[in-house]
Amino acid sequence: MTAGQRKRGPPVGGPLLFLVEVLGCYSNRARWTIDKFDAIHHALDQIDAGKLHRPAAKKPRPTQRYRLTDRFTADELRQLVARYQAGEMSTTLAREQGIAKSTFLRLLAEYGVDTRPRGLTPAKEKEILRLRKQGMVIREIAKRVGCSYDTARLFLLASRAD
Repeated sequence: MTAGQRKRGPPVGGPLLFLVEVLGCYSNRARWTIDKFDAIHHALDQIDAGKLHRPAAKKPRPTQRYRLTDRFTADELRQLVARYQAGEMSTTLAREQGIAKSTFLRLLAEYGVDTRPRGLTPAKEKEILRLRKQGMVIREIAKRVGCSYDTARLFLLASRAD
């Protein structure tokens, strides 16, 4: 046997083909099996003819650095904190750096930065109550104030209980 040849199963047309034909008579999945057999046979012929080669090995992926201290210098971290304090959104900064928002918020906590309040500001709460007293629908209130429908609805429910 030469270097380019390889050993394989029984020749086509032998007992294997007979088995596939018998299977075709008694199985609902015969067409799938015959198609698969034909594809394997075709691939083996191409390999023997030298037309089919193994795909080239993929480049190894760079390893991910997980610790923030490994990923960012102290100066970069200070700049991120300063940008947040200047008013940029935490989701935008986190996405830009390729980290989760929760990781960014933890970073802010480690630097002793108070995060901005989530949800409604007191001014928005007053505006919601004022618009509701005027008889406006919750969906319109939410659009005008700049919050979600559910946020406005839940606030109104909670303010009723008070």
